[in-house]
Amino acid sequence: MPRKKRLFEPRRIIVPHCHGSRFKLGRQAAQQMLERLITPDGVAVDPPRVLVVVAHPDDEAIGAGALLAELPDAVVAHVTDGAPRDNAVAELRGFSSRDAYAEARRAEVLAALSIAGIQASRVRCLGYVDGEATLSLVQLCHDVIDLMLEVAPEIVLTHPYEGGHTDHDATAFAVHLACGILRREGLPAPVVLEMTSYHSRNGRRVRNQFLPRRNVPERSLELPPEAQLLKLRMFEQFLSQRVCLRDFPVQVERFRIAPRYTFTTPPHEGQLDYERYCATICGDEWRARAEKALDILRAKHRTEPATAP
Repeated sequence: MPRKKRLFEPRRIIVPHCHGSRFKLGRQAAQQMLERLITPDGVAVDPPRVLVVVAHPDDEAIGAGALLAELPDAVVAHVTDGAPRDNAVAELRGFSSRDAYAEARRAEVLAALSIAGIQASRVRCLGYVDGEATLSLVQLCHDVIDLMLEVAPEIVLTHPYEGGHTDHDATAFAVHLACGILRREGLPAPVVLEMTSYHSRNGRRVRNQFLPRRNVPERSLELPPEAQLLKLRMFEQFLSQRVCLRDFPVQVERFRIAPRYTFTTPPHEGQLDYERYCATICGDEWRARAEKALDILRAKHRTEPATAP
């Protein structure tokens, strides 16, 4: 069967210069995996096995919609069902209940991913309530481990730890800790790569850019018109999220090797983005729960340190 037409023209990759000893040894394999996924000619013809783990239905389209169109064998997993517990939120979006809202978000993401060539059989939901992933960090970590053991990916693509949304940070925590636990138990663990979402900078929300980290390899996939149109078509499927998605650009997708995070310290100085909107979990509360989760994992003979791999 002939391969479908590629969306990307050659030489659309920007590779920032990277130096520093921390990447020469420990990150060498990750750098090679990033280069296997995105080559100087665009997305690899024979890319590695990819598992995408994101917080909400639509996060994968925001961060990697065009890339996913080149990865039809990828598995996409959503930590939450996209519906907060409060029925009032669903009613504001025009739904009769939280369950109806969750069902709509599932239908939306399946329609969007089908445009990218990802079939429903490759889309999973871990079933957490939107906004509550932080409340179950230990269980979420184990659920992600089970997912990785099932899918056996070479790459897991997920959120950065940037204080944009509590569920985003909880997802990053679970992915990093799951990979660390697998390695320490002598089991295969994927390389962690990141896609952009959003964070706060100088009191304003920044989209489609990473919170700057020194010496972290990053690649920017500039989208030709056909790929931009595909991404817009994916966005159009998320009818319940159209107000949110209209502010995300579609000209470029950015990816990088996940840096080493210390989840018990803030991702940046000042107010986190979610602290402006979340009435239930502040940064101090999030980090306290992360520290407690780390202690519980250690008590179960896990040796994962607070600084994740």
